[in-house]
Amino acid sequence: MSKRAELEAALAKAEADWRKANDELDKAEAERKKALAVWDKIVTDRRNAGADRRKPGSLWDRAFSDRRKALADRRNAEILRDKANAAWDKARADRTTARAAWDKARAALDQLNRAEKKT
Repeated sequence: MSKRAELEAALAKAEADWRKANDELDKAEAERKKALAVWDKIVTDRRNAGADRRKPGSLWDRAFSDRRKALADRRNAEILRDKANAAWDKARADRTTARAAWDKARAALDQLNRAEKKT
């Protein structure tokens, strides 16, 4: 393969990687929005809920403290939100890496084009 063909192949691969990373970021953004919506619903429901009828400090509460629905739901929603945020951060970093590879390949191809024009 010639130098030009190698650079064009690298550029095409970098562009494909960037598009894939962009799609992954879009998916992660959608998941993040869902997780935030669940979190907001849990928080709203918790604010609107009445007082718990169980007596604080009862044997049941000491044995199974996280069995309270609002508390368990909030923890689950928080875990979901944290996972979605982590996936979004990773997808954003992957997109940035792919863009840097594309920029590098584009710069190398442009440099080759300029060198060929001079000769």
